[in-house]
Amino acid sequence: MRKNNKYGWYDSRRKNSIQGIVIQTAEGAPAQTVASYYSHNNRPESSHVVVDESNIIELLPDDYTAFHLKDYDSTTLSLTIAYWAHKWGENLQLEDLLLNNAAKWCRKKILEHDIPIKKITRDNWKRSQKGFIGPSDLEPNKRTDPGIEFPWDKFFSYVDGEKPEFKRQAPPWSGRILKFTVPLMKGADIAQWQDASGGLVADGIYGKISVGRCKEIQREVGLVPDGMVGPQTWYATFQLPKRGN
Repeated sequence: MRKNNKYGWYDSRRKNSIQGIVIQTAEGAPAQTVASYYSHNNRPESSHVVVDESNIIELLPDDYTAFHLKDYDSTTLSLTIAYWAHKWGENLQLEDLLLNNAAKWCRKKILEHDIPIKKITRDNWKRSQKGFIGPSDLEPNKRTDPGIEFPWDKFFSYVDGEKPEFKRQAPPWSGRILKFTVPLMKGADIAQWQDASGGLVADGIYGKISVGRCKEIQREVGLVPDGMVGPQTWYATFQLPKRGN
């Protein structure tokens, strides 16, 4: 608790007008844990909002100053994504959800503060240009977030109103071709593919019904309908919208 009997670190004033939005990563998850840390930590750190794949947790109003970048606090809004800077690209489905929630919050703020949907550099910032920026741009010797692989273009498309496709990320192909044999092939990889294909019971047994569904998928994506799940069919299956079982 601070000396004023309030939790968290912030200034209830803003000395300068808002120039842009800083996108940073928490290096942790979920959002509720990060928000709790900001509310009760002993270090002078805070954020206007924390998002994860399910939640948008607003912590401070825009006219309050969050403590996140010492020399830039008074001119920025801070958005913290409950994720890790080095992990972008590892889980595309989760990351789409994270980016979508971050974009929802930003969509309101760009209208309220006349912020263009563009990435700016430190030099742009010093010339008072408005936009989006990362801590690694403003403090390159201290910060690496939101990460070298942060998908700025995809994020900006969501801020601009594009809807994420939320494609599933395929697990690695096991290396064996799934096909109809006697006795029937069995295994966890078969159950995984059956679950992804939709319309099948994921029993881990590659029977005639699985062969039929495999051919349907192959025709749908333009592959030879041979009823065997090799690498092309495996990865194509996970890119299709999942049907109910």
